[in-house]
Amino acid sequence: MIVTTARKQATALEQTARLYADQLQASFVQREDRSLEALTSLYSEDLLIVAKNKVMLYPLDRANPFFYHPNAALLRYKQWKQTGHDPFIEITGLKAGETCIDATLGMAADSIIAQLAVGETGTVIGLEANKEIAFVVQKGLHTWNEADALFLNAMRQIQVHQVDSLSYLKNRADKSAEIVYFDPMFETKIDSPGLAGMRHYACHFPVTAEHITEASRIATRAVVLKDHFKSSQFAKYGFTVQRRQHAAFQYGRLDVSQQ
Repeated sequence: MIVTTARKQATALEQTARLYADQLQASFVQREDRSLEALTSLYSEDLLIVAKNKVMLYPLDRANPFFYHPNAALLRYKQWKQTGHDPFIEITGLKAGETCIDATLGMAADSIIAQLAVGETGTVIGLEANKEIAFVVQKGLHTWNEADALFLNAMRQIQVHQVDSLSYLKNRADKSAEIVYFDPMFETKIDSPGLAGMRHYACHFPVTAEHITEASRIATRAVVLKDHFKSSQFAKYGFTVQRRQHAAFQYGRLDVSQQ
């Protein structure tokens, strides 16, 4: 991977770009007013552009760029503030001071909602296997600034770990989080800012019996799974689905409080 700056404010951004290159074990190159096409043609590697309050990752094959955007989380937040309801908060039962492990972080939309629910005294841990996604999302959570203070504070508090979720879960202590959550990458296309670019890097893996076993060992309340309404995963692992009318994707809950 090559890391460089946006054309505007290239000098001011150079120190940050060099730092990001070190963090990614990538190579920094000066922009020198060169186009993206010229840089990718010259270096034949993916290209990370560092701009003010934003990073954009361009795959070598010139697919859609990957960048951070809170997507539906911001809309859900506004609805939650108005109505006091959100389907994820309701199925998880998350309250102030609790801990949620999001084992499939992605763009962190549900992690943001979880952090809003658990508040400043609670903890949300997001696990992301792909290095590029973890990096872009973590930076985005700390630099996005187009929302109110409550939403931004929730974004900043999320703990992002670049790690295979199963490896992390196997090393997590028994009964150390109220909720463990899985939202595996859907094959169904979703039109949303940044998601098209993320698909180029996303790790596609099925939720296995081993994932569920480890999550059930860790959770004190429930394991929650989000999947397409036609998915066989809910029945396969014993999840109870609270059907939402006209929703393509549903939340299922596996209560472990009695286990």
